[in-house]
Parts: sequence; structure tokens; C-alpha cells
Amino acid sequence: MSRDGVQESTGNGTGHVDILRPAVSLLEKARAAGDAGHPLSALRYCERALKSISALGIGSSDVSELSCLVLITQAYQHSALGDVKTALAVLELAEQHDASMQAAIWGARAMSLMRSGDDAAALRAFDHVIGAADTDPRVLSAALLNRGWLHMGGGRLSPARSDTQGALDAATTAGDNWGAFMAAHNLGYLQFLSGDLPGALESMELAQRSVDDPPVGMPALDRARVLLVAGLIREASEFSRLAVEDFDRNKALSELPDALAVAAETDLLRGDWRSALTRARRAKTLNIKRGNDNAAMLAELVELKAEAGRRSGGRSHRPAPAERDARRAAELAHGLVAADLSTDAVTAHLLAAEALLETDDVDGARTQAQHAGKLGRDVPMGVRLHARLVSARLDLRQQDHVRGFAHIRRGLDELADFQARFGSQDMQSGASIHGAALARLGLRTAVDSGSAALILQWLERSRAVTTRLPAVHPPADAELADTLGELRLATIDARAAAVAGHRDAVLERRVADLRNHVRSRSWTVSGSGTVQRPLTLAAVQRLLAVDPSDPTVVALLHGDRETHVLVITARRAVHRPLIDWPSLHARIRRTSADLDLLAAPRIPTPMMAVAQQSLAADLAHLGHHLLEPILPLLTGGPVIVAAVGPLATLPWGLLPQFVGRPVSVSSSVTVAMSAGGRPSRAYLRGVLAVAGPDVPGGADEATTIASMHPGAGLLVGAEATGEALLGQLPQGGLLHIAAHGHHETDSPLFSSVQLMDGPLYGYDIAPNPTLPDHVVLSSCDVGRSDDRPGGEPLGLAAALLRSGVSTVVAGVSRISDQVAASTMVVYHERLLAGDGPAVALADAISRAEGAPAPLTCFGAGS
Repeated sequence: MSRDGVQESTGNGTGHVDILRPAVSLLEKARAAGDAGHPLSALRYCERALKSISALGIGSSDVSELSCLVLITQAYQHSALGDVKTALAVLELAEQHDASMQAAIWGARAMSLMRSGDDAAALRAFDHVIGAADTDPRVLSAALLNRGWLHMGGGRLSPARSDTQGALDAATTAGDNWGAFMAAHNLGYLQFLSGDLPGALESMELAQRSVDDPPVGMPALDRARVLLVAGLIREASEFSRLAVEDFDRNKALSELPDALAVAAETDLLRGDWRSALTRARRAKTLNIKRGNDNAAMLAELVELKAEAGRRSGGRSHRPAPAERDARRAAELAHGLVAADLSTDAVTAHLLAAEALLETDDVDGARTQAQHAGKLGRDVPMGVRLHARLVSARLDLRQQDHVRGFAHIRRGLDELADFQARFGSQDMQSGASIHGAALARLGLRTAVDSGSAALILQWLERSRAVTTRLPAVHPPADAELADTLGELRLATIDARAAAVAGHRDAVLERRVADLRNHVRSRSWTVSGSGTVQRPLTLAAVQRLLAVDPSDPTVVALLHGDRETHVLVITARRAVHRPLIDWPSLHARIRRTSADLDLLAAPRIPTPMMAVAQQSLAADLAHLGHHLLEPILPLLTGGPVIVAAVGPLATLPWGLLPQFVGRPVSVSSSVTVAMSAGGRPSRAYLRGVLAVAGPDVPGGADEATTIASMHPGAGLLVGAEATGEALLGQLPQGGLLHIAAHGHHETDSPLFSSVQLMDGPLYGYDIAPNPTLPDHVVLSSCDVGRSDDRPGGEPLGLAAALLRSGVSTVVAGVSRISDQVAASTMVVYHERLLAGDGPAVALADAISRAEGAPAPLTCFGAGS
């Protein structure tokens, strides 16, 4: 973030304080508008100030000084609008008014040169300002801030940090709150460039809250950059949208192209190459118009990424576009090297290599990849993974599978180490998107080989990396707890207004703002930096061999078209292709819809009969295509399903072949095998039964469950609040909640269960030092799950497991309240009889009457 450096003026040299006061006031408004990112408004104030001064018809040192300050401010705004030529001309005029103000004039000239892309000349101009002994503190702060920004752009982080800290010190000394805010924000951005993403977001958040009515554009753009690297694409897209709209509205043409380029990058990660191409081309055009050749080349680089997306998303693979794009990328790489933008040149060479591979010019592709050179440790993660991907594709194309797999493995290991830096489940799972292409390549190549050992290795490396990271235990955060309390109340009020037919836009905006604040707080937590490496097939089979229950692992995976299964027992491992994925996915969705319908309280008998017939047919179809091909491979023991997304939330216990059979579901084989050594019988370490509002029979269910366990806690009626529940969580014990819930698709920790004082979120439970080991959510469908592009599971059950809970029993579709209550009584009876969660749930589901019980045991089943 950069700013102008106009010093204060009071017009008090020769007794003209009163008559100059209107012009001084207009100058202050102009500077405030400029700092807030509104250059057009600032220019209007400057024009009015100059007219006010001219109308006085007097000449004095005060008038000359004030005129000079207005012109300097005017020059800053012209350069912000991309009109550097006018800005420099205005500065020449400022010198004629008051040549004594050289420091401020040189500061504005340096800023204009920087915005034009002439970084070398800008650096010399900033040195001139900063080296002057009599520089005004405000001018010095701005010059240091802007020179620091220039150093950041050149990758010189140490001098950038020194300058930015100096800018903060100078602004603080001068009592310049805006200058201090901008310097603090930039120090946060330096943390981002140094690789500390959580620290960067925390510093930016603190800076944002240090001033009233902070600017929108640049802070939003910088946050978008950080979130883009973190893989939080939806959030990065939202912040980049805010930046683009703000710069567009205020005609801030020097910053708008950068915002468009970042927005285009988010489009690419969302798979929208059309929007990315449009934005990148607009950014390039704007940069060319303002004479910034370096920025234009960077925008063209994003354009070429979008062209690559267009080629991969097209139906035909004609060589002509690939050959054209390869030439453009190679030429661009030379230009970027000449401009000392070496990291960006690496990306251009890699894009050229990929395009040449599409034309089967393997030698040319390898040459371009070699031009990319050996990457240093300071190269961004996205570029490193891109280089790994290109190298792997080259080696695999030449049938060198050992080297090809080595590149993919190293890339995914680097990504896992990167994810381990985060203490936020959002950021851990989001970052996986950067390795999605690598993971797909590894898994696709492994499946083509038919080797069970190779398939398992790449299945485990390619998805659910976050499940191999240490459990996320964010520290207790009083501010977060207060915000969650406010969010609960605001959510209740907003829902009440909507139900009454009078939606409150202000209240709904308040809910959205509180949710954003909660997520922002969670992003600032750092991780442990450690990763559990995936188990080999031999290691998995050794663990299965010592398990007396003789379990079978059924690991499922799918691509765009096909579905595969890997069946592992202590004695053998077999890979089988299954039904095509599109038809299977459609059948899973229809099964879920039938289950939701049958859970409705007052469904007409004819409709119920149709839904029952449809469900029976769907379950039979799923069982026939998913289980019949592998039944001969299964042992007589329990089944451990390893899957994510729709395959994880299939009602496995309702499939005809699995009725009465213990089944547990984990997102990865490694995690499922690691759960074996954890202590069982959580109910012996305490039980808390809770009933939420509007659940018929919920209070009776919770009361019955509590009566079955001596000393159990019970929260029903007005006592069933989030605060009471969090205060009585049984550490390492069993928590049973009979309450309606909500599955949050975009943010798993906002999935919730409804209590008397509003929703209890995953965010409420995760920071608790006393987590239960076994959680039962009997009356809701929060067992539903989605997966992000990198194969990371999302949902409340997944969030609880990532927080350290061993077992979560939850519905994968809606469930009748009466069926849930009766099924849960049987479930707890079987637990008390000594059965593990998976065995107890299988027996309870098989004995359900009246309607199906689509409940699943996630995590440890024993």
C-alpha cells in the first residue's frame, strides 16, 4: 500500500490564517480522500482549493506554500489515475510556486515514476527525499513507506522491512494515524512475502481496526493476495471483487490493473478461464495505456495462464493454439528476465513447456523447463508446484515413472509442509487446491498401472492431507467467543424477521460481517509444522493382521468419469474398476432426496409408498454396483470405508449387503489405521446428554440416554444453551446431542446444532481444552460432507474429527425424530454391553422401525 507525502500546512507565516483557512480545509479533505483511495474526489477538492487561493488575489510565502502543497496533492491523484505525464507537469508547476519544498516535490515525483513502472528512477528519487536532513516527518514517512513498497516489488525484503518500520516510527512521531495504519498494514504484507500467512492476516486485521473508516481498495487487494496463496478461493474472490469495484468506482487506474490480475488468478483456480481471460486482457490494456510495460507483461502472464485453461477446457486439442501460446510464453519469458522479474519468467517458461507438450514437442518442452532453472527456497509455493508438475509430465511422457513419481511426491510433500504451518482448518484444507493437478496426475498414473500398492500410495498423498496433520486446537480466544455470542443473537433475530415475512437487510449484513470476522480471527493461528506421512500398503496390512476383528479396508476414488475401489485385507489387496461416476453420483443424490422425504413428519401415504419404493430401488442399485463386485474379497469382520465427498456420506449401513455389518468411514486409510490405538469406551469417562428446541421427543431421548449412564449430565429445556454445554463438556467422554442442525457447505466450522440460545458452531467447540472423544448428533444431517478441489473433506463431522474427536456418529440425510430416538436407545444399550461404536450402530440401524435411520459412524469404529 502506497500513499502521498504532503506535509501539513497551517498558513501561519504572515497573518493570513483566517483568509487561507477555507483553502487549507479543502486541502485536508483532498488528502483524506486520496488516502481513502478516492482520487477523483481528491482532485475536485484540489481544484476548489486552488480557486479559493486564486480568488484571494494576494501574494505571500504562505500562499505560495499552500499552492505548492495543493499542487503536490493534485500530482499524486493524477498519478493514481494513471496520468503520470500530467502528474509530472503539475510538479514542475509546484516547484515554480515554492522551490523550498523540494523534499515533498521529489516524494511526489518518485511516486509518479513508481506508478509508471520506472522503478530505478523512482528509487533514486526516494533516496533523494529520505537523504534530506530537513524532510518533514510526514513526507519522510510517506517516502519510506513507498520506497519500502518498491523494495517489496523487487523481492528485497530486508530493506523493505527496514523502510516500512521506519515509516511507522516517523508516522507515529508525527501523530499521523493514517501513515501509521498504512505502515502497519505493509508490515503485515511483508510477513506474507516472508511466508507467514497467519501472521500477515493478523497484522492486516489489527491495522484495519486501528483507524476509523479505513480505505477499501488496497487492504482488500492485499488480503486477496494472501488468501489466494492460502487457497481460500471464495474469500480471495470476494476481497478481489471489493478491490476491483473500489478502484473502478474511484478511477484509481494505477491500482485497478493489479486488482484485475489478482481477480483473474482467483477465476483460474475456480476453473473460470473465460472471466480470467477478460480480466487479464483488461489489466494488460490499462497497463499499456499508462506506460507501465513491466505491469503489462505481468498481466499478459496471467492472460497466458487463462489461455492454458481454455486449451485444457476445450473439447478439441488442436496444436495451432498451443504452438501460438508456446511462442508467446517463450517471448514473454525473455522480456521478464530483461525486466529482472525472474520468478515470473519461470512461470512463463513453464507455460511454454506445457503448451509444447500438447503439440508432442517433448524436446522443446524440456528445453523450456530447463530454462526455468533450479528454483530457490524463496520461490512461491504455486510456482514450485507448477515446476514439479511440468517435470513430472515430461518424465512420465518419456516413460520414466520413477523420476515422474518422485517429482509428484516431492511436490505434494512440500505442499503438506506448507499446510502444516496453518492452525486454521479453513486454511489447511484450502491450500490443497494448489496441489490438485499434481495429485490428479499421480493418482491417474497409479490407477493406470493397476498396482494396489501404488494406488494406495497416491490415493493417500492426493487427498485429505489435513487428516494427516496434528489435530487443530486453536487457543482460547475471548474476543472470538464474544463475537460468536453476538452472531448467535443476530442469527436468531435475522431468522425471526425472515420467518415473519419482513427480511431485515441491515441485520442480515450484520450476520455476514460477524461471520467474516469469526473466520478472519481463525486464519491468524499458526500450525505445528508437522505432518504424518501416509502409510504404505505393507504397513496397513501389518496393522490389519494384528487386529482380532479381521477388518477390511474399502478405499474408494473417482474421476470425472470412472469410479474405482481398492480392497485391502491382511492377506491381499485388490483394485477393481466400478460403475461410471456420473450415474453413480446421480443415484447417490436421489437416495439422499428419498431419505429426506421419508423423514418428513406428515408425508401423505401414497407419496411415502413411492419414496419407499424409490429408496429400495436406489439402495439395491448402489449395493449391486458398489458392493457385489467386491463381496468375495471382504473378510467376515468390520468394514472401514476410506472416502471423501458423496462417497463418504453414502448411507452405507442401509445398503442391503451391509445391513447389520459394522461400517466406519474415514477420509483416509492412514487416519483410519492410526485410530486403532486410542482408548475405547468413551462413556466411562463421562457423558453429557443435550436436547435442543423443536425436536419432538428430544428431551425424552436425552433424559433416557442420561439415565442409562450413571452420573451423566443432562441439559434440556431452557438449560440447553451453548454456554452450558461448553462448560460441561466431558473431557475424553461422550457427548450426545439431540438437536436440529445445519450443514454449512462453504465453511465447515459454521455447521451447527440448534440450542436454546441459538446455533452452536464448530467454531465454539474446536478451541475447547476439554473435548469429548465420542460425539453423537442424532437428530440432524450434519454428517453431510463436501470436498474441496484438493480432496479435503468439509462438514461438521469432519471439523470435529480434525479438532481431535475420535468418533462422530451423525446423520448423512434427514432422519425422523422418532426413529432417531429409538435407534439411539439401542445404540447406547449396545455401547454399555461392550460393543464398539460401529458394531453398536450397525445393530441399532438394523432394528430401526417405521423409517430408515441414515446414520454413519465417522472416525474410529472400535
